[in-house]
Amino acid sequence: MFRSILARRAARVWLCIKRSVVPGAAFAFLYMFVYTVYSALMKGGDGLGWFDLFNNMITAFTVSVAGLTLLKLADFKGKLFHRYDESLIGTAFAGLKRSSMLFEEGLELFHRNDFRRALEVFTDLGNGDMKLTAEETGVNEFYRGRCYQIMNAFPNAILCYEKAQENGFYIPELPIFIARCHVENGNAARAREIYSGLMDGDYKYRDIICCEMGNMYLKLNDGASALEWFGRSIDKHENYAEALCGAALANVLLGNREKGEELYQQALIAGPEDPNGFRKQYKVFVELKGSESKEN
Repeated sequence: MFRSILARRAARVWLCIKRSVVPGAAFAFLYMFVYTVYSALMKGGDGLGWFDLFNNMITAFTVSVAGLTLLKLADFKGKLFHRYDESLIGTAFAGLKRSSMLFEEGLELFHRNDFRRALEVFTDLGNGDMKLTAEETGVNEFYRGRCYQIMNAFPNAILCYEKAQENGFYIPELPIFIARCHVENGNAARAREIYSGLMDGDYKYRDIICCEMGNMYLKLNDGASALEWFGRSIDKHENYAEALCGAALANVLLGNREKGEELYQQALIAGPEDPNGFRKQYKVFVELKGSESKEN
């Protein structure tokens, strides 16, 4: 165990050193150019001897590489290859190739919520000009899919997610992402099929599937079916706060404003993941239902 941890730490340090060599050499060259010009101007024609020039060059290179390596190690914060999503990405894009550097750029943009620019980077990376392994292709396509999904380009997201799966990429969240995209595309039948498959067996997020089904029916404006699925989750006390949120919205959709208000208060007490978002959504449902009542 100790040897394995030591080997992983050594691999991380070596990776950071390799990634620091090129910028370290550039910095050392720039430093020596400025220093040489400065010395020549200050000392007249004497300038620096070859030995001094070489010695200073090596020193500047060593110091700059060491400094950059320490900065890169600090960025990793205990991770082995990547600053973000270490367990998800694994050993993909862990080398010194241009593809690894480009992926890190896209990953940084993604985690800064600059999804459009991140998508451009991930798309350039997967355009075929660079030779990626199947593992790298799977990871890259997953991130392209996430960008498309967040930007509401759901058909493109599904294509990317499916390509990621074809290349061996899998995380437990992936089928839920795909099902959500199918719901947004209006393909509820395919989403139901995916959710039904997840309820069978030992799925990691099995406890949230009832809420996922309920949310799907809310989007389809089917309050009765939505309430049924949220009710199942409430009865099992699974994903309880989110199930109460969904049940409140379903009751408003069905015209049961009093029951909806009761569940609304219960949901906020239970502590949903995004209480402000839920308050806004509930207000929209109430206003829409009020508008429908006035029209009728």
